Amino acid sequence: MRRKHFWPFIVGVVLLVSLAVTGPGQLPVRRPGPEVLAPAGSGPYIFRLELQHGIQQDYTECLGLGSSNDIEETTGFTNGGIVYTEKSPSTLQWHNITLRRDGPSDPDVWQWRQAMENLHLDMAIQDGSIVVLTPGSVQPVARWSFNNGWAARLTFSGAREELVIVHEGLQRVGTGEGGPPPARR
Repeated sequence: MRRKHFWPFIVGVVLLVSLAVTGPGQLPVRRPGPEVLAPAGSGPYIFRLELQHGIQQDYTECLGLGSSNDIEETTGFTNGGIVYTEKSPSTLQWHNITLRRDGPSDPDVWQWRQAMENLHLDMAIQDGSIVVLTPGSVQPVARWSFNNGWAARLTFSGAREELVIVHEGLQRVGTGEGGPPPARR
């Protein structure tokens, strides 16, 4: 067998043996995307939305508690003429927070969204928190606070409600905090 065809053959054999040992559909697959802290309706967690004007609502699923930076790539040459790529952080992006629940939420959440629809920005844009609780407990497991959040989307389809919150900054605070919080912008 020719050497250039040898490595793909070995890789193919290893994959086939892995499938034979684990069975179809058993190989772990990780898909990129926002972190899901609890699957819909299954979880050991309750995600409580708390807004500065007193609105509180519990949800069973939460996505998007985090941030990311774009990556800027610069190409250069060494003294020996070798091409290299240098990567550095670029634009900071706060992820939108998506909350889901079975059944409709309280009218207060819908009125918060309606304040944005009617451009009542003093009521529509609020600081708030996402508090993670275990069912039956009042002691938070974790807390994230966001700045200048507003309801970008609120939908009720079938038996599921989905709320998307856009904000200008997010920090983990309180229980289990690892290090000092970042400076507020």
